Amino acid sequence: MKLRVCKGFYYFLFLVGSVFTPIYGDLRKPVNGQELNYIHVLFEWDQEPDAEKYQIQVSETDSFDPILFTDSTTTPLFIDTAHIEWNKSYYWRMRPDNSTNIGQWSNPSSFYTGEPKFQNTDVIIYQDELIQDGLTIFGGAFPTLQSGVIDQFGNEIWNDGDGQFMLVHVNEFGNVYGLSSMDSPNNHGMRTNTDMEILWSANDDAVDFHEFKQISNGNYMGFMRVDTLGPIPSDNSMTPQFQSLGFLADGTTNEFPWYTQKLVEWNEDHEILWSWDPFDHFTMADFDNHGSTWTEAYMDLEYDWTHANSFFFDEIENVIYVSFRHLSRITKINYLTGDVIWNMGLPEPYMATGNEQICTNLLFSFQHHIQKLNNGNLLFLDNGNISDQLFGYDDPISRVLEIDVTNDNTCNGAWEYVMPPNLFGTGSGSVQRLENGNTLVYTAGNGLGEPECTIMEVTPELVIIWSYVSEPNESWYRAYRIPSLHSSAFSVTVDNYKTTEIDGTQIEGVLFSDSVSSVTFQIHNESGYDQSFYYDLSDSLGWVDLFMNDTVFIETGETFEIVHNLNVGNDSTENRLQLIVSPIHHPEDEKVFLSMFYKVDDPLSIKEIPSEFKLYDPYPNPFNPEITFSFELIKRSNVDLTFYDVMGRKVRSFNQIHLKSGHYKLNWNATDNSGIVVSTGIYLYEFKIGTETQTGKVIYLK
Repeated sequence: MKLRVCKGFYYFLFLVGSVFTPIYGDLRKPVNGQELNYIHVLFEWDQEPDAEKYQIQVSETDSFDPILFTDSTTTPLFIDTAHIEWNKSYYWRMRPDNSTNIGQWSNPSSFYTGEPKFQNTDVIIYQDELIQDGLTIFGGAFPTLQSGVIDQFGNEIWNDGDGQFMLVHVNEFGNVYGLSSMDSPNNHGMRTNTDMEILWSANDDAVDFHEFKQISNGNYMGFMRVDTLGPIPSDNSMTPQFQSLGFLADGTTNEFPWYTQKLVEWNEDHEILWSWDPFDHFTMADFDNHGSTWTEAYMDLEYDWTHANSFFFDEIENVIYVSFRHLSRITKINYLTGDVIWNMGLPEPYMATGNEQICTNLLFSFQHHIQKLNNGNLLFLDNGNISDQLFGYDDPISRVLEIDVTNDNTCNGAWEYVMPPNLFGTGSGSVQRLENGNTLVYTAGNGLGEPECTIMEVTPELVIIWSYVSEPNESWYRAYRIPSLHSSAFSVTVDNYKTTEIDGTQIEGVLFSDSVSSVTFQIHNESGYDQSFYYDLSDSLGWVDLFMNDTVFIETGETFEIVHNLNVGNDSTENRLQLIVSPIHHPEDEKVFLSMFYKVDDPLSIKEIPSEFKLYDPYPNPFNPEITFSFELIKRSNVDLTFYDVMGRKVRSFNQIHLKSGHYKLNWNATDNSGIVVSTGIYLYEFKIGTETQTGKVIYLK
């Protein structure tokens, strides 16, 4: 048994012995036999020696007849967005290619796609030239927890499979956060990936579903429920109903269960590092007395006082903006001290203003999804639950508001989009300022009694250029436009990675010389997201400088080169180098490139191994009880060996064994495919390697 460093990101055991050892693992993604919950498929494999580019082939049959599509790429990664459909099985393979030679196809790998969930889409495109490129991801709670992704035309690209997942947040690096109704307590406050693997969760059922995400320091932040007793107002329309239940409802006696949501920060180890409790900073004299919150309290026998539903962490100012829906209030909090910098909200009598409020002229109510834009303005959805009272409308309306807050006390409207009455949303909703300046808006759209859950892209000139309306029985929570499905897709390659022969010894690795003793790696960002990567290059012989590491920013579609001059001494000519590359915001997708590096006199003078093979005469022949076939592969090849009796009947076969270049032996023990010893006599063999075939005969004696 020989430990062999293989190409790519892994190493494995290679057996030279009495049987063929098929080599699997060249094809990395999709995993063989994997069920995919998406149809934009990422194909990934190991870097091949001598390859200048790669061909990839996909078929619905394992015979690859017919071929669904063939494509090519210069990196060992390819994302197909055009050919894969839901509820089908597929096979795929890859082969390397260079200017002089096309390699053998790899062993095929299989995958299949699951069932779609959102096929009945209703997308309207008004002005396609103005639409922000990308996909739209959304998630909600009705009729069940579920999330999906559609393209510009309404085609379903991804869904949560069996995850019962409700999307809450997607950040600028494609990290997805939300909750699931499965696997308690992992179901609340979780980060997941495209394959619906839980990458982190708060492990606490008390985590509130309205907002959960990571902040700039890498920690996680979300809401958790906090309870106490409080009064029932004496002047609310529901006061008599509470008194009929035996409560005093005098506005002062703490007799009724109140709850709020405190803001909590966890580290990776699930330790709570910071929290902020509204009971410690707000007066309970401030509460909604004009909406329906006390009606809901009467029905639930508890009062949802603040109903915190979103926050934005501003790492530049070190402040947090929090939306408290039931108070119709946005609060700016000093992260270091916990002090309230300001409360923004309604004037009296709509709020008792026990806590002073700024910008009371904005008149927003029951708002959602507060965030700070790059220009410093605040953007949020004004659900407008009591807008009919505030503005004297016949029916309430919802708005998108962009607000410029000056000197923490003055507010000016920078942009406003007023939705038509039918798209008024009593709850949920989201807004996102897109790269092209448009705004993606989601509203529950139940203003006219029948829900019209709608996602729409709106221009700065207030023109709707794209919209998607859900089925009548579907309701979502938030929606985002994302550039791609595979937010962590990247590949790593190295120059001068070759298979060749030096002094009669076959090697596979990176070649360099004394005159050119540098090594060049490439990190290819193929994710659709501009993002940072950490790399660390090391070895055990001191060829690599200490602390050869750095964090680099790579725009999507671009490549970063790591060039390092090796400190090679006269006493060493070969070494194993390791390069670790990790996306800063997707550390779970770290790649480790491990390969041999060889110093030679002149790498350019070394001839690559020609595309030939050599089969030695089997021995002993005649044989009893075993015969050995020894052969040499000059390049990666598919190998078939079949034995026939003199009547032409197939006796034993070793089919489609995919092997790398090297020396191999096969021992046949004179058994058929069922393991039964064959009769003595003459047997014919057919040895196929790639497209070439050799035949012969062997004699089995007793």
